[in-house]
Amino acid sequence: MANYTIAEIDLSILKKNMQIIKSIIKDVKLLNIVKANAYGHGLIEISKASERFGADALGVANVEEGIKIREAGIKLPILVLFQHFKDESDLVCKYNLSPIISNDECLESYDNFLKKNGGNLNLYIKVDTGLNRMGAKPEEVVSLAKKILSYDTLNIEGINTHYAASDMQDDYSVSFTNKQIEVFNNVLNDLNKNGIEIKNAHTSNSAAIISYKNTYFDMVRAGIILYGYNDEFLGIKPILNLKSHVVLVRNIKKGESISYGMTWTAEKDTKVAVIPIGYADGVPRKLSNNWEVKINGKYYPLRGRVCMDSIIAEIGNDNIKIGDEVLIFGNDERINADTLAERIGSISHEVLVNIGERVKRVYIE
Repeated sequence: MANYTIAEIDLSILKKNMQIIKSIIKDVKLLNIVKANAYGHGLIEISKASERFGADALGVANVEEGIKIREAGIKLPILVLFQHFKDESDLVCKYNLSPIISNDECLESYDNFLKKNGGNLNLYIKVDTGLNRMGAKPEEVVSLAKKILSYDTLNIEGINTHYAASDMQDDYSVSFTNKQIEVFNNVLNDLNKNGIEIKNAHTSNSAAIISYKNTYFDMVRAGIILYGYNDEFLGIKPILNLKSHVVLVRNIKKGESISYGMTWTAEKDTKVAVIPIGYADGVPRKLSNNWEVKINGKYYPLRGRVCMDSIIAEIGNDNIKIGDEVLIFGNDERINADTLAERIGSISHEVLVNIGERVKRVYIE
């Protein structure tokens, strides 16, 4: 069965984006963030490509995502970025995931499983330097590290934190980020004074990779930048094009309205193209009368409300035919996830992860 609405993902661009990032960070390790279905791009395929293209580790949001990657044959270290539940501890050990922990709640559970089944587990300590979401408080880190090291089965593989405003350049945000960096460095010094070796300290997200080179430490976490959204990097490009095809062409007379609520009325005789993609597929309803799509190299405005399964574009008298390809957004200067996000008051991350599951991901290289 043909797929008329697809997310076309160009892995050669992903490879190029990774090469550009590596040229910036030099010898620092690269951790590719693949949580949330790899920002909508496909968890397994992006993880496999990341491993093939030289990533040093992968980052997921939860244990379930980590298991899926392991079962797909991925050998790279997999960091579980968010606190997991205690009853998931056995799975963390079984699938050799690297949990990032904020407290000692799961240590005994890890140890019990590993003593019964053999092996060791590499842990990361999360430090709360100001985001106030997860992480041990700075003054708690040394004691937590000592407790981890009291178990023969557990290793401290690294330590990390997350910035609250590294993507913002106003004076307060810059000051706040610099304070977080200072706190993290103080924690590293405290650990060093106590003879605790840290192999992989990492704090940089995509924004910090761009703006705060003093945050690279041993590894950086590349998220949205992998997928092509950061203007500051020359050559970084979106790897995904959301595409559909014209399914109907209709004549509309002056005075006739289109779609639910009659929110647009033709001021003259015109034609419209009906396109089988809607808000169930990742086209936000806020784009009603507020976006344009690209057909045969030309941009056409959306008319009427975005429906669950369809959108409608005004094509005037142009020779648009059933079956013509339509770019909804993607690797295009004018219609991409950033410009779409601006229209709806959001961010490109949300736009990408909301691409629906019935949109088939198609990979090219």
